[in-house]
Amino acid sequence: MGSSNGVLNRLPVGAKLRLGVLASFCSMIMMMSGIVRGEAVAAEWSAEPSLSVRGVYNSNLLLTNGNNEVWGNWVSPNMKFKGATESLQIDGTARGEFVQYYGSTDRGLTNLYFPVRASYRWDRFTFGFEGGFTRDNTLMSELQQTGLVLNFTQRNLWTATPSLTIGLTERLRLQLDYRFSDASYQNGLSLGLVNYQINGGSSKLSYNLRDRTQVQITGDLVNFVAPDIDQTWTYYGAGAGLSHNLSQSIIATVSGGVRFINSNQGLSSGSLSQNDVVWLYHASIRKEFERSAISLDGSREINPSGFGRLFQTDRVSGAISHNLTENLTASLTGALNFVSVIATVGDQSFPDSRYNSVSPNLSWRFAQWWALDVNYTYAERIVDNANQWNFANSTFVMLTYGGPKWSVSR
Repeated sequence: MGSSNGVLNRLPVGAKLRLGVLASFCSMIMMMSGIVRGEAVAAEWSAEPSLSVRGVYNSNLLLTNGNNEVWGNWVSPNMKFKGATESLQIDGTARGEFVQYYGSTDRGLTNLYFPVRASYRWDRFTFGFEGGFTRDNTLMSELQQTGLVLNFTQRNLWTATPSLTIGLTERLRLQLDYRFSDASYQNGLSLGLVNYQINGGSSKLSYNLRDRTQVQITGDLVNFVAPDIDQTWTYYGAGAGLSHNLSQSIIATVSGGVRFINSNQGLSSGSLSQNDVVWLYHASIRKEFERSAISLDGSREINPSGFGRLFQTDRVSGAISHNLTENLTASLTGALNFVSVIATVGDQSFPDSRYNSVSPNLSWRFAQWWALDVNYTYAERIVDNANQWNFANSTFVMLTYGGPKWSVSR
């Protein structure tokens, strides 16, 4: 399976540099807690280690034709950290996943996750940051985000979103942020996947009408570049939203907007361009009971992809959880994803597809620091134009040890 040090050594020089920058940023934030504005303020830092061991089985790992049956094991060390002063808050995670598959695919993988989030409040201003580094495989988070089944390979993803929130009045706030993403794939071109980069900015003006109601006006500008195929997409637009607490236990939100998309394909003889218009929406409702919670979401999103395309994902998802006892929780999640390509110039047709999944889970905390999870997932992929329908049954049993929390206060 290899070690995490071996994986880091195999990263490109640029990736190592950016990982160093991320580590330096975390260190800088921690030091700020004691020196910002020269104040001797109370601070508390904590860390929570854990270790999970998982046995897995999947009848069709790639959700394609042929023999894709695998079983395997995962070992996942994890460390959550958090720090806070009167003005500064920071939290993050350092997690590794050492995966070994057997069967139709004999392969060892090492996934790494280093997300970090920080905010600093000063008078009416709040400075924020969210970002980090993720090394995973394309059949994990990218599938959940886009609803697309990509070829099975490793992906390196860097993200950074600095933001500034200004309290204009007691009820009115303005938030400005910049978003950066850089994705690269191992042996991507040989698998039909291309590296891409995203730069974008957004603004959000929110106003609290009443104690339970908030309205929002948003604006967006995003640039998506796939240099390997010399293609660029730029999309921008505006929208509005409403959030309302129907009661202390029911929260509903609804929003919508429009995006104007320009795609440009570079050619040896010049370039081709195309303009498209896409309407986006999102609606959700969540209800909490004494021992249960139910949520339902519906949305249309624009998602870049390693295929070098811009996709529209229409999604309906839901979740329900119930505490059977104080230490035993049952949950059920499901999602329907309808995926279609948005902007195509030249010969870049792509068939519409659907990805659906349902997953019951049982979690049992049988001791102070020990938990056992049992999960089953049914997933299917449908491509009508190609007359393809593939499904998979997968399950895992996971044992987690969460050690005592380490904390330091001053």
